[in-house]
Amino acid sequence: MLRRSETATRPVRGMPFARFVGDLSRKQIMLMTTAGVVPRLKEFQEPEHGYYLLDGDIQVDDLYVPRRHFQVEDVEEDLNCLFPIDRLRELAAEGVIKAPTEKHIAVYGFHLIIGHIRRNVAPLIAEEVEAADADAVIVLSGCVFCHRIAAIIQKTVEDRGIPTVAVSHYPRLSAFYGVSRILHPVGFRPGHAVGLPNHPEMQRQVLLDALELLQTATEPVTLVEKHYDGYPEFVPRWRRGMRN
Repeated sequence: MLRRSETATRPVRGMPFARFVGDLSRKQIMLMTTAGVVPRLKEFQEPEHGYYLLDGDIQVDDLYVPRRHFQVEDVEEDLNCLFPIDRLRELAAEGVIKAPTEKHIAVYGFHLIIGHIRRNVAPLIAEEVEAADADAVIVLSGCVFCHRIAAIIQKTVEDRGIPTVAVSHYPRLSAFYGVSRILHPVGFRPGHAVGLPNHPEMQRQVLLDALELLQTATEPVTLVEKHYDGYPEFVPRWRRGMRN
């Protein structure tokens, strides 16, 4: 059982929070990534409305990250680490959830015009989530800018009455923006949203923990932190120099 972090921000009045009601095994779950994961095109172009609507049967080999704003370079080995669609399908096959939705959302998250996202892009995405009959949304990000965009969109979706959970590498930032539920995989580097590439068990466990938080949170801005065995400790370059 996950435990609420001692550093969790207390509930703030007015923060949107949609309760998760019912049996998870009867729910359709949507994935939303703001990490710049996009369909493979002949030539990359930023999406006209700020996001791509991905078909539910899309394969990870049909996706890529054209412009990285995070330091890890191994994500192309297995994009499930940023967009864990294969893991979500496996959970559906096991009966943990009913199914992934027939559509998912990919946002080009490195965007500095926050007002445009809040006024124009986030409401459009919320409409797409409703149209896809999503019972809940798992929100995944890359760099710090991606997390800001994710928080704005997550709050807009939650305000429509659809529960969401963020897997966040910057939990204080997510909490500052007042999102509903935050799972922080301690030590994960930006770009490894749900763990290492080609580590399906780790990716699966992060998704399971996100789904558990989705069900158990009872108040807005609920932050849970968890360590995952097998993820290597990240040592910043300046600290490596001190060790040497």
